[in-house]
Order: sequence, then C-alpha cells, then structure tokens
Amino acid sequence: MSDRTDSERDKGFRRPWESEDSEGDADVFTLPEAERPAPSDVDLTDWEEMTGDNGALESYTPEDYAAATTEEYRGLAEEVSRAAGEEWEQHPVAATMPGVHSGLVGFEDVTGAASDSEEDYEAREQAASSDLAMRVGSAVVVFGMFLGSLFLGGWWFTTFVILVMVVATGEFYATVRHAGYRPVALFGLLGVVLMGVGAHTSGVLAIGGWAALVAAGSVLFFSLSPRRQPLEDAAVTVGAMAWVGLLSVAILIAAGTRPLEHILFAVLLVAFNDMGAYFIGRAFGRRRLAPVLSPQKTIEGFFGGLLAGLVVASILVTFPGWEDIGLAKGLVAAALVGVVGPIGDAVESMVKRALGVKDMGSVLPGHGGILDRIDSFVFAIPAIYFLFRGFGLL
Repeated sequence: MSDRTDSERDKGFRRPWESEDSEGDADVFTLPEAERPAPSDVDLTDWEEMTGDNGALESYTPEDYAAATTEEYRGLAEEVSRAAGEEWEQHPVAATMPGVHSGLVGFEDVTGAASDSEEDYEAREQAASSDLAMRVGSAVVVFGMFLGSLFLGGWWFTTFVILVMVVATGEFYATVRHAGYRPVALFGLLGVVLMGVGAHTSGVLAIGGWAALVAAGSVLFFSLSPRRQPLEDAAVTVGAMAWVGLLSVAILIAAGTRPLEHILFAVLLVAFNDMGAYFIGRAFGRRRLAPVLSPQKTIEGFFGGLLAGLVVASILVTFPGWEDIGLAKGLVAAALVGVVGPIGDAVESMVKRALGVKDMGSVLPGHGGILDRIDSFVFAIPAIYFLFRGFGLL
C-alpha cells in the first residue's frame, strides 16, 4: 500500500479500516482491537459478521471510498502530464531473425546496430578475395621454386632446402626475441647451412656431426659470455637449429636412386594428410585432439588426415613412377606420415602458445611464416627417409 501524505495526517484522515489510535503508518493494516481475530481463528473469520449490520465496514460509504481513492492517487495526473512533456531516450531491441542478416536490408531498428552499406560489404568481399588470391599466389611461387629445383637436382635442390631452413630459423629467432630471449642467430644459421651442405656431401652422419659441433660451440660461447639468462638463450639457439635442421634429410632422399619420385611421394603424402585433417575436422570435428596445444585440432580431423593419406598412397603407387614402392610399403609410409606429421604440427603449436604468437613470421603473404608451412615436414621427412632405407628403396 502507498504511504499517506502529510496533509492526510494533518487533517486526521483515516481509512475506514484504520484504528483511532493509529500512528498514521498506512503500510500497516490495522483493525480495532475488539475486532481482531485470535491467531488460531484466522482461518475461521466470519466475513458475514464483518459485513453485517454491526460489522466494521457498515459505516464505509461510497463517498468514503471515493475520498480514499482520490487521496491515494493525488498528483498522478500531474506526474503523467509531466512525463509526457519530457524527452525519453529510446532503446533498441535486438532480435535474431533466422535467414536475415543486418547489413544490406536496413534492419538497424531490429538489431540495434547501424547497417553496413553496399560499398562496405563489397570492400570486405574484395579484401577476402584479395587475401585468397595472395595465399594462392604465394603458394604457387614457392611450389614452383620447389619443383624447379627438384627437376634440376643436385646443388639446386640443396640450395633450395638450405634457403628454406635459413629463413625458418631466422623467423624463429626473431619471434623469440620479442619474448625476451637473446639467442645468437649466427650460430643457428651457420648450423643449418652446415647441416645442409654436410647432407649433400657426406650423408646422414654429417648432419648430426655438424649439429653437435655447432651446439658445443654455442654452449661454450654462452658459458663464457656475461649474460643474464645464458642457459635459456643457449637452449633457444641450439634447439631451433636442431629442430629446423631436420629438414636437411630431404637432401638425402634427393640423392637416392629416384629423387624426383620419392621426394614428390613424401611431399604429397604430407600435403594430403594436412588437407584431409583440415576439411574432415571442419566438417565433422567434435572432440578435440589436443585442447591445450591446439584447440582447433580434432580427433575426427586426425583420422580424416590419416585416411586421406592412405587413399592418396594407394592411388600414387599405381603410377609408373611409384611402382617400386608398392601398395604395402606405400600404405605403411602413409600411416607413418599420418602419425608423425601431426606431431610436428603440435610441436610448433606448443612453441607458439608458449611465446604467445599466432604465426612465426609473415614472409609468405596469406600463409604466415615458412616455419608455419613446413612444421609437418620437419618430422615427416626424416621418418620417410629411414622408412625407405629400411625398405631398401634408397
């Protein structure tokens, strides 16, 4: 109930149900003492007695009711009139309309947001098309360089692999510097160059030998130099060299009896494994494979990539260039790539998450850095090399 005004108290105004000795508090419903029901008789109230000839409401006339009602709503008309004369800010109501998107059809009154013009929409579409064209263009250029060097063979392919390793290692060092580390890039870059040259001239043992020699030199340098965090900087320097330097094993495959076919076989397996995992994961992925390291990877995507690799391998071995591999060996190679390739991707995801970055670089427009594109190859290529050696294909 609403409170009574001061004028009501001053005039001694009382509603029929208020007692003589009421303090004037309209929020308390009070009956005369003689008419208050006992606590145990509340549910047994005789309403006929209350409304009868001697009831409490006997003297309650229509005039009293009109007076009480008028006093209760005194000033209401003035308040309504005042509110009508004021300006009120209108708040939009947001609503979801299936099949209708704000932007071009003028639904700003429904969504509460200003719609985009056709020019803005076309600009975004052109930007997306430009980004896609940039991605395709940069991929075609890199793949063309890869195929050209592979067809030329020899030092051409070795130079291409070394160049890729140098750029990827440099990207890694530039990224970790933003995180507060201070690697000596000279050691790492020199190390991957020597590992590539050693693979071309002396074989697999030279890769490990040069890596060990450069690592020892790096550790000696950091132990003698006055640095605040020599252990961390040495680990970053040597770790990047050893990680990216694994790609030099591709030079050993290219030095085998059928370099073009075997290199292409490995590259196609890794590429289709990645594509299968991507498309199957987007279409059917529900359960995350590594929620902490890479939330976008799913178990369905993993098996989708594995299946794609197996299908591609079974098709490739039917062509003359890959008949020496055979179906059984091809399927084993595809299964190996399907397991090892995602490990390489997970390793880079772990490093990027630790550094708090999305891409390792931007040398490839639309793709990020070189290391972002070769992360699966870094582990898959050595696995294919040793598998082919075990099969007697190299």
